[in-house]
Amino acid sequence: MSAAPIASTRPLPGALIDARLWLTLSWAGAVVFAAALATLALLGRWDEVLIATCFFVPMLVVKVLPHGLPNLFVAVMTACFLISAGGWAWDWYGRFWWFDVLLHLVNPLVIMAGSMFMLWKAELLAHAPCKGRFVLWSTVIGLGLGAAWEVFEYTYLPLTWPDTILDLVMDTAGAALGGWLAIWLIEQRGLPPEGHRRLSRLRIWALRGRVPAPVRR
Repeated sequence: MSAAPIASTRPLPGALIDARLWLTLSWAGAVVFAAALATLALLGRWDEVLIATCFFVPMLVVKVLPHGLPNLFVAVMTACFLISAGGWAWDWYGRFWWFDVLLHLVNPLVIMAGSMFMLWKAELLAHAPCKGRFVLWSTVIGLGLGAAWEVFEYTYLPLTWPDTILDLVMDTAGAALGGWLAIWLIEQRGLPPEGHRRLSRLRIWALRGRVPAPVRR
């Protein structure tokens, strides 16, 4: 006799991370962003318009192109674009000392969560994403991006070693958390983040009863 198939753990359509509410909120954020751009243009603040546009365009690209990211993550990413652009346009970095520290945690978290999700989805990390190594990859890549950003900032900002070290610490923490968030998103989609993707698909089919479980004699 074959074992009874185990019920699928894949979330049903309309689950939390793929609810249409998040997509609606994301587009509402894009409308707010566009209104802010128009306001800056009416005020003649063209330097701020240019900076904000550098955030607005990639946000629209992410929203329009097919990528398979969960709606919840798209909404979070839209909020990060809004906050980052607002920080540059209205000088929140200069007004609030903690704003830069917070963004050095949040931005790497979101960037690496999305990046690791897409790398796993493209099977570029097919043999690596057991949980510990998955987070390690996210942390290392995020730290590298953070270091590259610090070099870029050095070309136009007077940086100090304490500020740079704090930024890199926050970048590292955010990247590590981004790896964990990516794992959570993958698991919420019902896809285990361990082993090769083809083996994972076979395992999912088995859980759904499409592939009979092996019989032990």
